[in-house]
Amino acid sequence: MEQTFFTTYNPKELKKLIKQAITEINEGDSIGSSKKYEEIFFDQRQAAKFLKISLPTIIKWKKNGKIPYYQEGRKVLFNKSELLKAMHKNDSLLR
Repeated sequence: MEQTFFTTYNPKELKKLIKQAITEINEGDSIGSSKKYEEIFFDQRQAAKFLKISLPTIIKWKKNGKIPYYQEGRKVLFNKSELLKAMHKNDSLLR
């Protein structure tokens, strides 16, 4: 049986926890990992939902070059691992 714990964090503590989680995810995909790496791509709506931001925000970040994306014709895709790295590197996106 799982236990549920509730706690509160101030914004700085939460930001630090998010960074640690992203670092752990990235390290799990590093060289020496026995798992085969699978690329995961999101469309704009899926990426916004994944990052828990609005669709206009992700479009603005894309246009301003804050997050990497791929475009073929009208189709826009975001690589999950690249989104996580961009969030980790750019502290202002976490605010």
